Amino acid sequence: MNQAFDNHSFCGIAMNRRHLALTLVLLVLLGGIPLTQGKSAGIYQQSGGCSCHSQSGTPVATVAITGLPVQYTAGASSTLTITVSNGITGSKGGFSLEVDKGTLSAGMGFAVNVNSAQDSATHSITGSNQRSWSVDWTAPATGSGIATVSVAGLTADGSSGNTGDRWATASYQISETGAAPNTSPSVSNLMLGPSGATTTSTLTLSYTYSDPENDPESGTQIQWFKDEVEQTSLQGLTVSSSATAKGEDWKAIVTPSDGTDPGSPITSNTLTIANSIPSLTTPEIQPTTPTTDDDLSFTSTTSDDDTDAVHYDVRWFLDGVLIPELNDMETLPSYVTRDGDTWSVEARANDSEDVSQWLSSVSVSIGGGQTNTAPTVSDVLLNPTAVYTTDDFSVSYTYGDADGDAEVQSEISWFLNSAPYAFAENSATLPATFTEKGQIWFAKVRVNDGADWSTWTSSPSITVLNSAPVTESISLSHSEAQTTDDIAVAFTMSDIDGDEESDSEITWWRNGIKKSSLTGLTTLPTSSTLKGEIWTVMVKAGDGSDISTTPLSANVSILNSAPTADLALSSNVTALGPLNLVITTADDDDDAVEIEITWYRNGFLEGSLTNETSVPSNLLGPGQTWTAHVLPTDSDATAGQTAIASTSILNIEPVALIDVVTQTIWVGEWVTLDAGQSSDIDGRVAEASWSWIDTEGNTGSDSGFEIQMIPLANTVVTLTVIDDMGDSATTNVQLAVSQGPVLSDFSVEAKGKNVILEWQWDGPNATFNILRNGVLIGTSDGDSFTDTPLFAGENTYLVQPQRDDMPFVAGSSPSQTVLLEPAAVEAPGPSSFGGMISGILFLLIGLAACGFALMGRRD
Repeated sequence: MNQAFDNHSFCGIAMNRRHLALTLVLLVLLGGIPLTQGKSAGIYQQSGGCSCHSQSGTPVATVAITGLPVQYTAGASSTLTITVSNGITGSKGGFSLEVDKGTLSAGMGFAVNVNSAQDSATHSITGSNQRSWSVDWTAPATGSGIATVSVAGLTADGSSGNTGDRWATASYQISETGAAPNTSPSVSNLMLGPSGATTTSTLTLSYTYSDPENDPESGTQIQWFKDEVEQTSLQGLTVSSSATAKGEDWKAIVTPSDGTDPGSPITSNTLTIANSIPSLTTPEIQPTTPTTDDDLSFTSTTSDDDTDAVHYDVRWFLDGVLIPELNDMETLPSYVTRDGDTWSVEARANDSEDVSQWLSSVSVSIGGGQTNTAPTVSDVLLNPTAVYTTDDFSVSYTYGDADGDAEVQSEISWFLNSAPYAFAENSATLPATFTEKGQIWFAKVRVNDGADWSTWTSSPSITVLNSAPVTESISLSHSEAQTTDDIAVAFTMSDIDGDEESDSEITWWRNGIKKSSLTGLTTLPTSSTLKGEIWTVMVKAGDGSDISTTPLSANVSILNSAPTADLALSSNVTALGPLNLVITTADDDDDAVEIEITWYRNGFLEGSLTNETSVPSNLLGPGQTWTAHVLPTDSDATAGQTAIASTSILNIEPVALIDVVTQTIWVGEWVTLDAGQSSDIDGRVAEASWSWIDTEGNTGSDSGFEIQMIPLANTVVTLTVIDDMGDSATTNVQLAVSQGPVLSDFSVEAKGKNVILEWQWDGPNATFNILRNGVLIGTSDGDSFTDTPLFAGENTYLVQPQRDDMPFVAGSSPSQTVLLEPAAVEAPGPSSFGGMISGILFLLIGLAACGFALMGRRD
């Protein structure tokens, strides 16, 4: 059998060696495959995304890493699983992973390669047919700080080209175990501008970054959306005008990061790309020296940044007067002209949404008439020069004409923040309802002498100034206060500019004297007030630039402060007492304080202890609840709040004590144990329970203050006593047993009508109980006993020694059975006495039956 087993084992080893050799050959062949960079064999150090693969595929891909520890422990290893989802349909994919701390290893399988520096991993040729990979990361040494894990994941269409694919990136921060938890940063004041952007505008994103730990901004993600579709190719805070088109809705989502944790993403306002106003060059009338036989036309060039179709709006002027019947005629027929006429044309570009400014041509004269000189305009000014949002302002100018021609007509154009403001066109006055703080305004003016228009002349720019707010109301949190009260001021204001409250002037006055140290505070602290003082607060509301000219004020009177009391009662007090009360009083006004003490036991007043600071032990009992009430009153008879303190009187555990009543302890014999000497100093022992275990594993239990038990070996007895409050105490005693006396040489012999019992006893003096068939039939003080049973037959006898009213168990005799033969006697004759006895018995039985019957009826 052994030889057969050995042969079988040898064959198994040989087979394993052949498999091992085949595995090694396969590993060598796989190791010879060239691991080229890029394409299906992966690429290292490209966790920011692969520029060789376009993002032309849809939908958007998602990459994620699972298995990252929340915090790392130096040298600990974690298995990271990189998964690419969504993106291009199919199973082909890849990834590039980088770590700035710790080391990477490929683990089992051939799907992942790790570079020699062990800080970057990528998919292998084998791993390019899947979209989930695993790599092991070993944490860096202690004190290395935050570790960054970055990954780029690719979903490929399998076309072996660089187009039609989709990739995504992700980055994770892992802090070291024991490092303080990082708080995420946040952004505010997120704004996408400029307002009114057109296709010529560069979109600019601005925001305010903040971090509770003042961590610098690092890794903040900015996502751009056009018409609710993310523009993954756009990054940074600006979008070039070349990327926008009229009518598009743009917004951005900013997710702040401090390099450890990202904050909550915030969405900017939505900016709709507005139409770009078309433009044109100054029109020129052709021919420049017309006759009455020439049609008049003009030349000009239009442009539109939105590539909208553009047409001209045209106005013709004869001797400086508009001829509305000729509007929008780009060619003026000769039959409407006369010799000596002076004609000019105005044109503007119109893309059906917006129009440019009107531009005027140089006037031409028909035939040989005298040529007019265009008028001039100068000293264009805005009045007043300091303008608030409550002010109307107007434009003034000086007219001039070299020919002495009178002013026939003028045109005024208003500009708000450099953009034409059509609502006030040709109005010399701009109403205050059109203006807001911070706006920059200027006007352009041109004049006409009946034949020609002057060039446009601009006024200097003015900025609409801030209007001071008005303090509307003021209130204090208290009209009367104590020195323990903080007093807060609240006020309202109005601001025609719509400004929020900022930098208001708040001053506090004590009894008419200004307290400069409190200037600017909205709350008067308790540390500054004393009883009897009158405080006044004056407020001039501010809007961050100006404060109101008229202040509002409010007053508060400081009243007496009520005293206070703090109480401390003795801890862990038992019925042995005493229970002491420590009182600490205070008064913010430094007044003398008197106290009144009242005691309650279990909720009932204990009148004998009024104004006492301790409770004597004779009044204390376990389980009681004592409560002290202390009422403080100061010298102004002002009572404070009643201070209350309570405590419960603890119960003292009882003392357990075992008294082994039986002096000599024998194996298998009764032992009496007593718990009567157990005590409870603050109550009574209410219960006693026993348990025991001997060296042979036998166990038992009983209850009561005195018990009997039979030890079969050396035994440990445990007593648990419980007092009237439910607390318990335990003690134990070890019972060492010895072999007790045994009744021996027990014999039972039948002799005629008698049974003779004999025995030997090696123990102390004892009384012997004689039991026939388990029933005590007598006792003996010697070593024998004679029994005369009434009936013949088998009887079983047992002799049980007894000492001090306690029978022996193990020392009793074994049971013995004896057969008593019946005696041979002559049959008796009839007996009158026997008949009488029988008759009496039958009579008694009959009477008893009648009695039972009558009793049944009464029931």
